[in-house]
Amino acid sequence: MTGALCRSDLARGRAKMLSHFEVMEDECIGCALCKERAPENFEIVEGRAVARVTSQPSGREEEEACLEAAEFCPIGALSVTAPQESDEYSLEAAVAATASP
Repeated sequence: MTGALCRSDLARGRAKMLSHFEVMEDECIGCALCKERAPENFEIVEGRAVARVTSQPSGREEEEACLEAAEFCPIGALSVTAPQESDEYSLEAAVAATASP
């Protein structure tokens, strides 16, 4: 299953939170390594030579790509807030948060 929830999470009725990423624009040099590593989540702002997060990771694969982008950033301009081991939310809350009205 693709996305933030996997089959084992669904079976347990729980889903793990993913890391949160931010670009520290005052430090970013616009080298585009983050976009190269995680194109679904980063872009370079046209005319500004600075990266920005276009979307937070929607699953483990995207999260791993974003973590790799943070690791490879030559300036360290990607801020990563890792979830705590106990950061879990109920499947019902996850479904409600993504449900269309």
